[in-house]
Amino acid sequence: MKFDLKLQAKFWRNSPSLIIKLNDRTLEKVDNFVNNQTTHISFDADLNDGEHQLTIERVNKSITDTVVKDSKIIKDSTVDILDVIIDKISIDALLNHANFFPKYPEPWLSQQKQTGKEPPASYNYCRTLHHNGEWKLDFANPVHIWFFQNINVQI
Repeated sequence: MKFDLKLQAKFWRNSPSLIIKLNDRTLEKVDNFVNNQTTHISFDADLNDGEHQLTIERVNKSITDTVVKDSKIIKDSTVDILDVIIDKISIDALLNHANFFPKYPEPWLSQQKQTGKEPPASYNYCRTLHHNGEWKLDFANPVHIWFFQNINVQI
């Protein structure tokens, strides 16, 4: 199977760093984004029929990569997942089924908890990686069957 990922990073300091995994096996490491330009990542994988998981892990974002002034973010570092194409099938319409499991920074997380605001352990309908953490997409092979079974659920 051929995988093509389209990502776009927006940052003001250091390029974001990502680790691309398939079924918990690291396939790619990316840390050379160009600000506000689409980056294409391609790889091949031999997959048996059945369930699989694609993970895009954001790592190395520091608290200094986000600048807040008057309680508003004025500078940040984010990565947008624009599209995932598997064997020439764009699964863009199903990317919102993925879940993002953020690793919130300290002391921000403790400050939120002290004010009674508990950030969620995961987000769905999330295609922008603001925090370090893992974006996970569960899919099945054959991909075309999985795609059409799941796209019909949306209609």
